[in-house]
Amino acid sequence: MNTIHRKTIKESLTLKGIGLHSGKTVTLRLHPAPANTGLVFFLYRGINKIRIPISLDHVVDTSNATTIGDGSSNRIQTIEHLLAAVHTLGITDCILEIDAVEVPIMDGSSLPFWEGIRSSGIKELEETIEPIRISHPMWVVDGDKYLVMLPSDELKVTYNIDFNHPLLRGHSYTTKLDETILGEDILPARTFGFLKDVEALQARGLALGGSLDNAVVLTDDGYLNESLRYENECVRHKILDLVGDLAVMGRPFYGHLIASKAGHALDISLAKCIMSKVTGDELTSFKSKRVPLFTKSEMAQ
Repeated sequence: MNTIHRKTIKESLTLKGIGLHSGKTVTLRLHPAPANTGLVFFLYRGINKIRIPISLDHVVDTSNATTIGDGSSNRIQTIEHLLAAVHTLGITDCILEIDAVEVPIMDGSSLPFWEGIRSSGIKELEETIEPIRISHPMWVVDGDKYLVMLPSDELKVTYNIDFNHPLLRGHSYTTKLDETILGEDILPARTFGFLKDVEALQARGLALGGSLDNAVVLTDDGYLNESLRYENECVRHKILDLVGDLAVMGRPFYGHLIASKAGHALDISLAKCIMSKVTGDELTSFKSKRVPLFTKSEMAQ
């Protein structure tokens, strides 16, 4: 395997869009960062700037989207579309400034983030980063939903969805997930929802920014949208979400992901399972390689 270097962006970048739930304009700014900074949000609230790192320890909610927080009332939601693009391009270190509690939905996919970061340029740093490679199968299960990761020298996925809808029953998609395939076949896939659910959410003051401009909307027996980007756009978007959620681990990862009816909660559960095992293995490996400071004879003196 080739050495993987940490990366940041070359120039600052500003992206504007609306929040999916608030319907209000959101400004997101990305800035270059030194190696080992990681991915860190700064949420602007009035004159205050609140720091919220992107990490598993800071994930506070996985209902409908992945949300991070600082342990109090400060939160940033719907980070997964942005992270899918960041992961695809290998960005490990970046400062993200935002003036609202949700990442802009843009067109409902990761494409605007991917294109924006590419246009700003990517800077390879001298420091390297160790990818996550598992040595045995790992899985999480919730009723008839499951998510498995098998050992593999490359990243690939087999994803199955099965919604109670005539157009979304038993869809399955298998593909490798290298940078080219992610950029061309996965990141442009838009989020999707059901018209009856959208109407119910909007009645509660949520999903106010949702529209046909940023989502695939399904009626009882079809689509409201005039066209799709892919025939199986919905299952591709589920893969996008999975990649973005696992990117919260903060490191490149390899394995064969097998998912059935999964979602943000299972994605984050698998990430925690992986990191707990990987961290344990790495600590064990470190201890086994550690050279004692003193020999037994010296310790006896």
